[in-house]
Amino acid sequence: MHPQQADCRSILPDQQHRKYSSGYIRIRKELESYPELTFTVEETSGGVLVTFKQAGRVNEGINEGIVGLYNYVKQHPGLKIPELSKLLNVSSKTLERWLKQLKDDKKVIHRGSRKAGGYHVTEENS
Repeated sequence: MHPQQADCRSILPDQQHRKYSSGYIRIRKELESYPELTFTVEETSGGVLVTFKQAGRVNEGINEGIVGLYNYVKQHPGLKIPELSKLLNVSSKTLERWLKQLKDDKKVIHRGSRKAGGYHVTEENS
């Protein structure tokens, strides 16, 4: 038995693996050409569910959001999280995480009190 058929057999009941294993092998072989793709296989009623994921895509979206926030703060200094949330259409929780990362990277600082203050780009980054 081909080792990849053994993988397929481990997730499918009884003889059902015979119906799907050749396709499973072809998928795995084809994916060797795409190292940035991974996939998971789950048994569902009457078949299998294959989920493909592209490595790095989640971080790209987050990084794009952080860069966008940084540029917005650079152009509009002194804004608070509620204002940024409305203007950028991003949740306050997400902005808090992004701002924490920007503060940790010493790219932005919060000036002033909690109520009256706002976010500014640091001097070395302006």
